[in-house]
Amino acid sequence: MQNNTGIPRAFFKFPAQIVHFVGLPIFFLLFMLIYRPAGIVEFLDAGAMVLEFNVTILSTILLLILVGTRLAFFFLRKKMNPTYLSYTAWCILEVFLFACFGAMFMALMTIGREQYSFFFALPRCLVDFFGVLVFPYLIIEMGTIIYAKNREVTETATDDNLIRFKDSNQKLKLAVAVSSLLYVEANENYVNIVYLDGESVKKYQLRSSMKRLEDMLHKQGLQRCQRAFFVNPSHVTVLRKDSAGFVFADLDTPGTPPIPVSKTYYDSLAALL
Repeated sequence: MQNNTGIPRAFFKFPAQIVHFVGLPIFFLLFMLIYRPAGIVEFLDAGAMVLEFNVTILSTILLLILVGTRLAFFFLRKKMNPTYLSYTAWCILEVFLFACFGAMFMALMTIGREQYSFFFALPRCLVDFFGVLVFPYLIIEMGTIIYAKNREVTETATDDNLIRFKDSNQKLKLAVAVSSLLYVEANENYVNIVYLDGESVKKYQLRSSMKRLEDMLHKQGLQRCQRAFFVNPSHVTVLRKDSAGFVFADLDTPGTPPIPVSKTYYDSLAALL
């Protein structure tokens, strides 16, 4: 459920972007009109129009900014591969853009009256808008994390007999019953996953590294038998030594090659047979 920087994939889904560009403007509008914080109201009530008009326009500006930034985030997510730190910077940038456009709006609204210049309004907008929006941002991000964790637990409980293989972008590519998995072989930037599909032996090539998979394979009961191989002990029938002194594991499935076993891993594999 996470990308390789640790951020849950739910952050990158389109529904999460909709929650941002719909939820944040609505929160801003309702908060300002219902609670009317004195300092911000005094600032926003300046100009030729009433507070309600100014807040409505500002909420619309926020909506348009978030539609743009969140669609950009969604379409650039694969190239960006953000960390928590860079994602936080992205959220701060959104508020900064909102403050800039808000300051421009307030400067225009006060022409000919109690005029605010852009550079006078900008610091006030930065402070006030950050103060109002930090809370809904935190709620949305925490809610996204909780949703991702709950979904991960649900998937684990539902599919605890499956090994779920994901590529380097954390996209699910193959789900195989542990009992059907024969062995996994490293092959440069890929791994070959060999498994049973009914009576047939199938091989799936996954773009990933053995290092990224080894913890999951160990937890599911597979055993490393050589630097480039993990084997399912339940399918090993015998460990044998050839005429050259090399050890191989023979599997119980016709058509599968013998799997090399190094001296380093021989004892640990033999103990499982």
